[in-house]
Amino acid sequence: MKAKFKLVPELVPRPLWGISAPRVLKKSTAWRAIRLETFAEAGNKCEFCNTGTQLECHDKWKYDDKKCVATLIGFESRCKACHFATHIGRAMTLGPNYLRIAVEQICKVNGCTVNDVNKMLSVEVPLWEKRNKKQWTIVIAPALLKRYPKLEAVTLMTPTEG
Repeated sequence: MKAKFKLVPELVPRPLWGISAPRVLKKSTAWRAIRLETFAEAGNKCEFCNTGTQLECHDKWKYDDKKCVATLIGFESRCKACHFATHIGRAMTLGPNYLRIAVEQICKVNGCTVNDVNKMLSVEVPLWEKRNKKQWTIVIAPALLKRYPKLEAVTLMTPTEG
């Protein structure tokens, strides 16, 4: 499903909710540097819809389901609407207007239908439910850690039990 579409929902496993570089680094110089470098590398545009407004820095994670390891692999520049689309689960909890924004953005960026979004979710939700039952270890990709040593603090955050 992911290979076909550019912008897809990424459902964060419940035990990992709240674990992120911006939460650890807050408004530090290190986080500002990560954000500014991420935006600059993307040409100060969203990497998905190319808008240059309301940019947010998204933590990009890779999940190894067999080893129960969540690895922070990088950052992406996303506009607010694309970020809601990525975190569609959070959009759902914020209310119908946010969910509508997320679904419309996925459709707009991918040139797809609401039915296609529902199909994406029909694949992602069962995977998310399985991941919710696991105990995760948090890792930072070595190249990312070398570039931003302060990210080591992310690995100190404690995932909740699955």
